[in-house]
Amino acid sequence: MLTFNCSKAACEFFSRVRKGKKNTSVEQPPNPGAEDEELHADPNQWLVHAATVKRKHVLVAIHLKTRYSMLFFDMKKADDVGFLHTFSRRWTEGLMDLALKRGLLDMIDPQAYERLLSDSVQSCRMLQRSDRSSQGQINEILRLFKWDAEDFDFVTQPWSPRRYDATINQTPRTITGLKGYGFPEEEMLIHWLTTVAGVEGAMAQDAREKYRQSHRSHSLT
Repeated sequence: MLTFNCSKAACEFFSRVRKGKKNTSVEQPPNPGAEDEELHADPNQWLVHAATVKRKHVLVAIHLKTRYSMLFFDMKKADDVGFLHTFSRRWTEGLMDLALKRGLLDMIDPQAYERLLSDSVQSCRMLQRSDRSSQGQINEILRLFKWDAEDFDFVTQPWSPRRYDATINQTPRTITGLKGYGFPEEEMLIHWLTTVAGVEGAMAQDAREKYRQSHRSHSLT
């Protein structure tokens, strides 16, 4: 089950007041006292934060285990169904494209992944809680996006969210369990392969090495 932990701003985004009553899909965490332990022990945890850029609602979702991030621009307030639909499509397209570029697509059954993701999204939950280190990275992503938005009209001109995500996830970041810095797209791809495709042990290490060789080749061109 996917868990979307919502910052205070995200909780407000996914809420709407009707006839004086607040309606929201965000729930209180079942065990607030054990938040940190649960957040980092469960590999299906995401943090979602909301902001406003050029009078448009912007959401950023970050995977706590891998720091893989996605930015959603011009979202409709309180539309959690729309967000989940866009989230699942973007995540699938982004990872399939990455696997193709790194020569790892043959290790994945796309239909099996789509079924698994569909089931996970349908049974997902939204909780009111945050994570300090992940929030710090989201703040940095938003700072750069606002900077880019000053020079590019994201409101009226077409742009590629998936391409923007790729830039974010090729940026080295501190990732729990890794020494030094790691690449979020690499960690998410391996997480994806081991979780969805059942790749383990030596095969997982081979996949990681294949990713790194491809990444180095692309960096030199």
